[in-house]
Amino acid sequence: MQKLKIENPEVLKKQIYEYLNSSHEARFIHRLHGLLLIIESEGNNCENVASLFDNSPRTVSNWIHKINKEKSIEVLKDKRKTGRKPRLSEGQEGFLKECLTKHPSEFGLNANIWDGKTLSHFIEKQFGINLKVRQCQRLFHKLGFTLKRARPMPIKGDEEKKDAFKKN
Repeated sequence: MQKLKIENPEVLKKQIYEYLNSSHEARFIHRLHGLLLIIESEGNNCENVASLFDNSPRTVSNWIHKINKEKSIEVLKDKRKTGRKPRLSEGQEGFLKECLTKHPSEFGLNANIWDGKTLSHFIEKQFGINLKVRQCQRLFHKLGFTLKRARPMPIKGDEEKKDAFKKN
């Protein structure tokens, strides 16, 4: 029987590695396959498997040491990465979303519209949390609000031409 050839092996290899790097479950299975190769064949060592899997020999060695130490394959799963905790709680964000639907003057603020500066001041006053203007602008977006600006209209001019221009 003839050996089958894969067309465009480099493109396929790149796609496989992208998938393996994008999924936590795929990385876990990738590690298990490497260990199976070492277990099933006496000729395979960390260097051989690492070259097949495009990893360093030290990485494969670390997998083996973890398995031997913990006696479970679960140690090869990626741990959850939490990131920084938000400064505002979900309840506070919900409260802000309700407040943003109302006029700032209802909360004793001297502003016509909600903007980053006004929201920053309001959060400081309400919760005692100091958020910068740019963080507040991101918070607007996170809460589902968009930036709307008033467009200036020329005072003088032909009303019909203005309306015709608006339609186009």
